[in-house]
Amino acid sequence: MIIKSIRESESPENDISILLQRLHKEGPRVSDILEKLSFYKEFHNEIFIKFEEKIISALGIYYKLDKPSDLYSFLMSGFGKHNEKLYGKKLTPVQASIRNATETKKYTSISAPTSAGKSFSIRELIASSTGDAVIVVPSRALIAEYVGSMQRRFSEDKSVMISSFADHVFKGRELRRIFILTPERTKDLYKLKQLLNIEIFFFDEAQITDEKKRGLIFDVMIRRIKRNFPNSKLIFAHPFINNPEAHFNKHGIDRNQCFSKAYPFGTVGKICIFKHDNQKSYYFSPYTENGHKINNCVEFDGSFSEFALNGKNSILVYVSKNSIKKGDFLTGFDEYINSLPPTSSLGGLKIIEEIQHILGADNSTHKSTMIELLRKGVVIHHGSIPLEVRFLIESFIRGGHATICFATSTLAQGINMPFDIVWIENNRLIGTEEERALSFKNLIGRSGRMTDEIKFDYGYVYTNNPKLFSQRINSTISLKETSLIETCDPSEDEDDRELLEAIKDDTLDDEKNVPLSKVERLSGLESISNAKLFLDILYSSDSIKESIGGIQNELKRSVARNSLKRIFEISLDRDLMRGEENVFNNAVSILFHMFQQRSFREIVGIRFSYISDRDKMNNGFAQFSQPAEKLPNIDRTHAFGLYEANTPSSKVSYDAVVYDTYDYMDQVISFSLSDIFVAAFQIYKDHNEDPRADDVIKLFRYGTNDPYHILLMRYGFPPDLVGEIEKYIANIDEHEIRFKENVKQAPSEIQELTDWYMPD
Repeated sequence: MIIKSIRESESPENDISILLQRLHKEGPRVSDILEKLSFYKEFHNEIFIKFEEKIISALGIYYKLDKPSDLYSFLMSGFGKHNEKLYGKKLTPVQASIRNATETKKYTSISAPTSAGKSFSIRELIASSTGDAVIVVPSRALIAEYVGSMQRRFSEDKSVMISSFADHVFKGRELRRIFILTPERTKDLYKLKQLLNIEIFFFDEAQITDEKKRGLIFDVMIRRIKRNFPNSKLIFAHPFINNPEAHFNKHGIDRNQCFSKAYPFGTVGKICIFKHDNQKSYYFSPYTENGHKINNCVEFDGSFSEFALNGKNSILVYVSKNSIKKGDFLTGFDEYINSLPPTSSLGGLKIIEEIQHILGADNSTHKSTMIELLRKGVVIHHGSIPLEVRFLIESFIRGGHATICFATSTLAQGINMPFDIVWIENNRLIGTEEERALSFKNLIGRSGRMTDEIKFDYGYVYTNNPKLFSQRINSTISLKETSLIETCDPSEDEDDRELLEAIKDDTLDDEKNVPLSKVERLSGLESISNAKLFLDILYSSDSIKESIGGIQNELKRSVARNSLKRIFEISLDRDLMRGEENVFNNAVSILFHMFQQRSFREIVGIRFSYISDRDKMNNGFAQFSQPAEKLPNIDRTHAFGLYEANTPSSKVSYDAVVYDTYDYMDQVISFSLSDIFVAAFQIYKDHNEDPRADDVIKLFRYGTNDPYHILLMRYGFPPDLVGEIEKYIANIDEHEIRFKENVKQAPSEIQELTDWYMPD
């Protein structure tokens, strides 16, 4: 009834005035205030405009108030000027509070809604500090987000180096170093601690602490950081967590050095709409008891679909990954997409061209639905898209080239890409009920874009299940007060048992990053013999391509693959299941292509030719290939294919092979296999002092033995471009990198990549 009373109000001016008084007194402490403001603007915009500047002032969005036009806004803008004097920016009250806490306390843990600006405030703290900094995020997708934002922040400052891995190169330039890492990769910091002056550790999306396996890794990381960097500040940030102080309890941190707070304040409004079984759309309030029932709702005038798809709104449609793989995610949007004009902006076309080249979709036989949709301004975003491409897609969205984005839960992981409308087509989320609720809140937090205009910003959320929506939006989420280090039972997880026990018992080999029990097995004769056999095959000729490439070396590849399989099985202390073995064999085949310096686009092309039966070796039907998944997985006892048996080869999707290939590289090779093989060959070298072991370790880490290419990657250049960049290198070592004069004639993307490394 609240919505109806707002819509039918005979005195909206008086209502808004009362709401403004409440906002001034309480702030946007509860979401229904922002919701009511949104509805008054929706239904009574002409009157709302009269109060809009005061509302912005009461919300504390001071950077919008350069020239306040009324006394109240003028007085409130004084707080913004005060913050600007202190911190160099007109921070909101929440941002200023966070900034003050992080400057004055050694340990800070805060929670705030999406769009409250918490990460911005901490990034600005890092920017104003003088020492090195480490930003820890839970996913590689967020690494791309942070690398981009930090590079933009320091685009004119050649004294700050942004790195997505821990290293210490470019020693000839006096640098502050900002590392952006996942928890798993922070282990590389400890060997550099004498070379670094890490002033701040910032843990974003720190609710990962309660995930079983990764939570253990996260909590162990916190304790190792406390031990190895005792003078550094530690800052934890989360969305929608009630008890951010839980980290202090988990790790025995002295409360006298701490600040924690859960900020309820937001700055962007949300209007919720659902589609009823009667095919009509209704406004509803998830904050009102039974607000989803139709007698408490107000009918939306006209068709919400027509309103949303009028070409004036940016739209995020949340869909399942399975629907993207099947291709049916476009159902219901076909007519709208067909009506869209082709992308014509030079910036958008340039990004599309770059993506097309990376994926190999510039080959006429490689038909990519993703590229075809991009040409219409339609974006697909999910975790199986190569990270470099995801980064370009996010630039495409920020550049205003996208009209609609179909995304999976990767956009619920804290990636900062807001839209006018969030359209929830799929209500399934993974994890526990609390994890699903948190992902859901993060997802709808993408609704409503904060602008620089002097206006109150709000967005729309469209759902087909308002009851579930209301339950999730009103759920409370708390972190456990005790670390998983103390409470986790390793016996519950057969595959991870050994790792979990090693973490709990402090029997993890820090140098090799595997349990000591695994080190012992990998030190046995069978593992050492298989390691030697693999090296003998890989380095049997002048080049790796001559050693394992081509049809003539098929038997050698098979023997080499089996030697790696035995090493992996020894590390597990069991044989691989049938399904696991299929995944392992595919991964090693891709690994061998990488060792031969084939690019991502080349590897995808080779796999597409095979799976789509281009040579008609399978009578025109799709060849069997098991999809990628993390190893080990003891439950994967049976084989299953990317495509069902007797699927016509014409039905094989190039995009599906792209996604599967990236998953193999990311989830299987990088996440599941590389650390084991690096440890195995380190152990082999300890026993035999064979210099080839160092070479193969570099292959697993960098995909190449070329010293120039390895150094270029250590300097931060993308692996697929190091061969091109090498043409312009005059000299490179750990001390410095110098370019030839001809770099000034290099393609624009090369010049953009190399500009920061040039002397002033």
